[in-house]
Amino acid sequence: MMMVLTATLLGFGSVASAATDYSHYSDSELAGLRTTLRNAPSEDQIAYRQECHKRFSELGPDSREHFQGCSAGRGHHFGHNRMKEVLGLNDTQSTKVKELREKHFSFVVAERKELVALNRELKAESFKVSPDRKKIEVLSEKIGKQHASLARLKSNHLTELATILTPAQRAKLQTLQDARELRGHFGGKCE
Repeated sequence: MMMVLTATLLGFGSVASAATDYSHYSDSELAGLRTTLRNAPSEDQIAYRQECHKRFSELGPDSREHFQGCSAGRGHHFGHNRMKEVLGLNDTQSTKVKELREKHFSFVVAERKELVALNRELKAESFKVSPDRKKIEVLSEKIGKQHASLARLKSNHLTELATILTPAQRAKLQTLQDARELRGHFGGKCE
């Protein structure tokens, strides 16, 4: 039994190491691969996503808005220029929305990193031969609190955004967000 488990684990190790290393790709090369990865092995998809998230987290606020590479850069529904176009924002609104989004992103990125760390810790504990149930319970509670914190940040952001938009623009944005949720896009996941 132990030999089978060892062989299986060694087999998984070789599969994981067979994933493509995307770190040497330029941003434009990485962006060009996005649509071709739908049929790629899951190891390659995971490696691609991790590289995108790594690069996106290293960008400054000004660069994030223009990041066109992978899905990691698209986690805020759509870019500022697209929002300006679709909602018909005037220049004053556009400037205010851009500032608001940058402020929101700066708050959210730390919260999401903490959530990812907690989820990884929970997975690591859960995969142990003898997981500590008390630790799992504590981590689960922390994860729940982190989700609640993110929900409050999102609500506050939408409330502030609503003060900038006209009633027609608010209605259009809400319709776009509702349609996106129906398609299964509930925001960027960083796992």
